Amino acid sequence: MSAAAKEFQADATTRSLLHQRLYTLFGRRVSEVRITRVTWPEGHRWVAMVLGPGDKEVPPVRGSGLHVQAALVLKEAFPQANWGRGQNYDVTTGVLREHVVRQPASARKARNT
Repeated sequence: MSAAAKEFQADATTRSLLHQRLYTLFGRRVSEVRITRVTWPEGHRWVAMVLGPGDKEVPPVRGSGLHVQAALVLKEAFPQANWGRGQNYDVTTGVLREHVVRQPASARKARNT
């Protein structure tokens, strides 16, 4: 099994629309959105951590649901992605990449000795 992350590239029009929608949702420039599926008593939901310039987290407005809306916007734009896995969207490049947790180098080295 390969640890390579699956990627999807948005075309220029989609990338521009996503940039505008995310800016409209948060009222500021967004550089990255990291989406994770979580399980709640009501079922699965997708939540997002939104990063602005300098990789500073854009704090959620309590009760606003904006971070969930950001996840849904990206799910709509990339229906072919595996939404059972975490996804990272780079707003500048328009690339949605499956989040792959890599084993730390120290653990890999210990396993190989």
